[in-house]
Amino acid sequence: MPSEQNRRRKKKKKLTEFRELWGSLFTKNRQEENLTQSTIYSPVMDDGEEEEETPARASLFRKLWMLSNFWALMALLLFVAFIITMVVITVRMWLPQDLSDIEGYDDTLPSRNLERLICRKAPLREVIVIPEADVNRYLRDTCRIRQDGFFSIFSQGHGIAVRFHNGYAELIIDRVFGRDTHQTTAVNISFTREVKDEDAPELHVALRGGKPIFGTIHRGGRIGKLAIPQRHIVILQPALETLKSSYPAICDVLLENGYCPFFEEGRVVLRPYSTIQSPKSQQ
Repeated sequence: MPSEQNRRRKKKKKLTEFRELWGSLFTKNRQEENLTQSTIYSPVMDDGEEEEETPARASLFRKLWMLSNFWALMALLLFVAFIITMVVITVRMWLPQDLSDIEGYDDTLPSRNLERLICRKAPLREVIVIPEADVNRYLRDTCRIRQDGFFSIFSQGHGIAVRFHNGYAELIIDRVFGRDTHQTTAVNISFTREVKDEDAPELHVALRGGKPIFGTIHRGGRIGKLAIPQRHIVILQPALETLKSSYPAICDVLLENGYCPFFEEGRVVLRPYSTIQSPKSQQ
């Protein structure tokens, strides 16, 4: 019996040792597996370069992304501002001036015969004062404008109006598009008398007047309600030459007798050079 117990005790001891050995093998394999996973997914360089370069690259990429978004936003804002500016310019070009404040343009009162008045007083070298209303009524009764060129398909001339300011006159051409859509074009005109020779002073015409648009950019007129620089309004100079040729008697008698127009608010004053006291030049 004792020998049987000894055998059982030895057998149990061997079984325990085998289990411990078997368990230690699996435990070692699990430790090696964990070490392998740690090596694969969490690499650590000896000098620590990997831990420093990854955040730096991510930061650089983020900065480049933010910079590209900033310039894209700026380009979008500039494009939107350009579109809004073009829309505002187009709308102001097609909005006509309010001509209701111009005396004599849209009334039915008879006009004075300005040609006879000027031809009678100019040879006598008298100062001639003509109100704004008389000029507009005279143009209304004696001038008929006609639209030529491409726009003649869509528009027709309606009338010509003159508005006098201090120092310059505003000549306005009123057109009608379609049934009753008005569009106006205005040219600012100012005259300058330059005395090079006392016997033969020169009269110069400038297509500008009023306050400059910006800095030294002279205001030449308006298309609709939009102010146009002087260098661009010169395209309407042929129309002014045509208007001048429509009144040859008035223009010739004023030039022959040496008259210079002086514009004031609501009227024009025609004075001969001999009555003007000026050292060198005068507007």
